[in-house]
Amino acid sequence: MARPLRKVTREGVLYVRRTVVEAEIGELEKLEPNELVARCQQWPESAPGAVSPEALLYFVRTIDAASPHYEPLLRALMRSVLHRLPKPDNVDGTATDLAELSIRDRVMDTFVDRLLGDQAEYDDRLDYFEINFNGAMAKDRLDAGAQIRVEQNRSSELLNEDDEITAEVEQAVEHYDPFDPDELDKKDYRRLLNGAIDTLPLLQKQIIEMLRRDIPITSSDPSVPTISKVLGKAEKTIRNQRDRAFATLRRRLERKEGL
Repeated sequence: MARPLRKVTREGVLYVRRTVVEAEIGELEKLEPNELVARCQQWPESAPGAVSPEALLYFVRTIDAASPHYEPLLRALMRSVLHRLPKPDNVDGTATDLAELSIRDRVMDTFVDRLLGDQAEYDDRLDYFEINFNGAMAKDRLDAGAQIRVEQNRSSELLNEDDEITAEVEQAVEHYDPFDPDELDKKDYRRLLNGAIDTLPLLQKQIIEMLRRDIPITSSDPSVPTISKVLGKAEKTIRNQRDRAFATLRRRLERKEGL
């Protein structure tokens, strides 16, 4: 019998899976682990015998993370998640919609954070995904889009009209280094940092990636490649955009750590 859900409605009623999902889980629980993995790896979801994302999530949540069957089940689940997220790249791969990319990464990061937390302590926010996976993902997409619009509006307000950095930005970036070795050694920090960098505007993302590779902003040696020369931007512009990026990264990483 499937493990019952724990989340309750405002009226105090316990969440329950749809009957068809309960029946599906019951049948899948009769399979040997290798058979279960094989079934869960069937794709596309419309194929005969393919496992629903609701049932797949159930097994990812209940199987021991140390089991050799956990990783293939998790990969199958993340494929289902990705299938329901925006496609930021054009069909020909020549352009990327940064807004769609930001939404995709935000939803993915949030979902993974919940899964990781659920391993340590039951997270009832995942319960609705076992009832209506499509509906839960759609809500997360809407929430992510709203959050990103707020952050983008706030970022645009951090600069004065004359492109001078505001005191708010200066305070946010003072003594801040997103590539601090001590921070990079912390659990999950690199993944969270990479996700935050991916959501930056293109110019800021390019600057941060070059700083990560120790490319200087400017140099007195004309033979040395610099960020200013590579991007064709003035030193002041590069430094302003760097500071804006640092302020955004700091804010987003602090939000992530609060999840």
